[in-house]
Amino acid sequence: MIRKSKILSLNPYLQLIPRTGGVYVGVVDPPEAKLKRLGFDDALADGEMVLPSPVGRVSSYNAEGKNLVHKDRPKETAYRTVDWKWQQWDGTWHSKFVDVPYQRYPRTHVAPPALELTLLTDTNGQRVVVTPLIAGNWRSAPDNLIHAVNLILELFGECTFFNEARAQVIDAPIKRLNWQILPKGERPYAVLREQLEPALKHVKEGNRNFIEHRLERVNSYKPDFTAVGVGGFTGYVVFAFPTKGIFLLESILYGNATYVLGDDWEHVSKMTKAEILHNDLHKQRIIHRANWFAKLKQLLS
Repeated sequence: MIRKSKILSLNPYLQLIPRTGGVYVGVVDPPEAKLKRLGFDDALADGEMVLPSPVGRVSSYNAEGKNLVHKDRPKETAYRTVDWKWQQWDGTWHSKFVDVPYQRYPRTHVAPPALELTLLTDTNGQRVVVTPLIAGNWRSAPDNLIHAVNLILELFGECTFFNEARAQVIDAPIKRLNWQILPKGERPYAVLREQLEPALKHVKEGNRNFIEHRLERVNSYKPDFTAVGVGGFTGYVVFAFPTKGIFLLESILYGNATYVLGDDWEHVSKMTKAEILHNDLHKQRIIHRANWFAKLKQLLS
């Protein structure tokens, strides 16, 4: 067992790691309160799988990825959309969203590892939370295993290693808990906003107004249903228009576009976050700029 806040190398712990095959990283008998905070259901049933909610730097990278800022390159023009207000000669106030250019260093987004955690009972009858199986090539490419260790250490304060024989789910089908499907029917935006508040509260004040206007506008088209991400998917929303063959994937915290998906919702809901981000699923991207509202209207009207 390792009890540290973080490791930089596997070398001091090689005697703890199974010598053959792949390896799971996890924790035995984790506190129930921590499991529920990370996104597991109140039932804490065997087979529950979730992308854990971020609680620190490692888990934030695991769920959201990170940006590499290239300060060695010339600055480039980027845009932020702001709510511009002005007063007419008659004293009335007006507002509209405008794109304001600014200079910044180029950046490259590194996609999240998106390791999901599974709750299970091991062959000794103990409750265990484990990462996915880290393949046996970790000896020559240790970064994935180091990340898995640091993720569990950040979330639980300790970790241990399991071989493929011990970490087995006992008669429990896997059930992903990354999405909460809201009840069907017309839903005022105020109700949806309450569901999204855990993500919205982390948004910078200058960006929040534009984000909320976008979400409210999509909601005004009366989607058949809405699915809100939980755990490490917090901040992701799917607005479903199945009769049009359109599923809109919106992210509050990451990205600069609304993704138009053509896949059926059941297919998307079973995918990991890494698969959604890496598999180029979208048919169209609507960039988050001032003309976003006009393009949405063209798509859905």
